[in-house]
Amino acid sequence: MNDQDNTHVIEDLFTYLGTLRNYPNGTIKIPGRILGTAFFPGGSGLWNTQPNHALPSMPFGGVMVIGNNFDSEAGFEYSFNHLGEDLNGATWRNLLAFLKEVKIPPEECFFTNAYVGLVAGNSATGLFPGARSPDFVRWCQNFLLYQLRLMKPRLILSLGIYVPRFMAPLSPALNSSWSDITSFKVLDKRGVALVYPTTFIGLSHPIAVVALTHPCYRPVNVRFRRYGNLEGDAAEQALVRDALAMVGYE
Repeated sequence: MNDQDNTHVIEDLFTYLGTLRNYPNGTIKIPGRILGTAFFPGGSGLWNTQPNHALPSMPFGGVMVIGNNFDSEAGFEYSFNHLGEDLNGATWRNLLAFLKEVKIPPEECFFTNAYVGLVAGNSATGLFPGARSPDFVRWCQNFLLYQLRLMKPRLILSLGIYVPRFMAPLSPALNSSWSDITSFKVLDKRGVALVYPTTFIGLSHPIAVVALTHPCYRPVNVRFRRYGNLEGDAAEQALVRDALAMVGYE
């Protein structure tokens, strides 16, 4: 399922990103590109990216993993200087462990974010500052649609509670299920943590979309998840396995 030439696609995404001129207060433009493995747009968003090597293949038709925003200004500087994000840090460590549990190879994923830019300062937790700017939100939503059209994923894994509401306007199915979601408790109670079939503007094929707890806080928060008669980690694993079966992913 991997295309053998991903360089053009990644460069196309960075070219599109370069058209954004204005960043809201508290948000700054990413000043460079991390040369090792890192979520897009801090890096290429491809697993096992290494400096001075050709980029890995773009996983067309695979899995898109969508976080809220890349990092803080200080966090980006650390990853940039260390030629990659810390794969032993909480986000990557817990995410990779989960992907292994549900048998999704990381090389079949494109790791990206809803919002572009960095949080000014040292902390990236909480609501992304750019989320308060309607114009910026719309730009980022259109950019995510552009990424979806290029990659044509069969499965989307949404990380954290902020991403579902960001994505909701991009799809009729998500808009009716996720537009007012404020907690995973509400999402699970309504039975909409897995939405299929989901179609997006400019894409005709159905996509399965699953809302997961953010891996950074997964050990604390996953115990509250519910799916059918399942709880906690078993619930999230079952959500993804059912989604994989729905789209015929092998």
